[in-house]
Amino acid sequence: MRLWIWLHNLAAATALSMVFVSAPSIGQTNFIVEDESGMVTTSPRVAAPRKPDSQFAVNHYIELDRPLDFGEHFWDESFARASGARGSAQIVVDLQAEQLYVYRSGVEIARTRITRGWEEYDTPTGVFPILEKDADHYSSTYNNAPMPYNLRLTWKGVAIHGAEVDSLSATHGCIGVPLEFARKLFANVRKGDEVLVTRQWRRRLYR
Repeated sequence: MRLWIWLHNLAAATALSMVFVSAPSIGQTNFIVEDESGMVTTSPRVAAPRKPDSQFAVNHYIELDRPLDFGEHFWDESFARASGARGSAQIVVDLQAEQLYVYRSGVEIARTRITRGWEEYDTPTGVFPILEKDADHYSSTYNNAPMPYNLRLTWKGVAIHGAEVDSLSATHGCIGVPLEFARKLFANVRKGDEVLVTRQWRRRLYR
């Protein structure tokens, strides 16, 4: 998968700078795009992002040459490490786009398609602290269903967890992500970290 990398400064009046990243060559391992069939690797160019203006600021984001399909995701920490971005990961869920974004100090490091609740089980929006972490969680409400790498967002059972993610699946209000992505996300957040669940997240950036 080829990528267009845009460096975006929300407070600056300068034009966007754009860098094309060519197809991967053997031996490159920094950038990972994963799906059920395997992975593609390449290395984005590095430039220092500005300090985020708020908890959910976006100062560096990645635009793919095509939208992620269900089951696909990427996780790339190389730019964040090289630019000195520190701290826990910030999670933003866009219910309309059915995508979850992960940032570190305003630098996008990961993205995935999600499955979510609909109609009477619609996933709630708002800012939610991670109340509990449980890597081997089973539902006490829905027939002991497995919810691996569970990040509880509400005491009514809404959580982010590993799940089958496809165009037909739905949840009872939870946010389901691919299992391998759930494992990485679980390792990069702490109890008390806040998750923003919204609609139409940064539509000027993520078209």
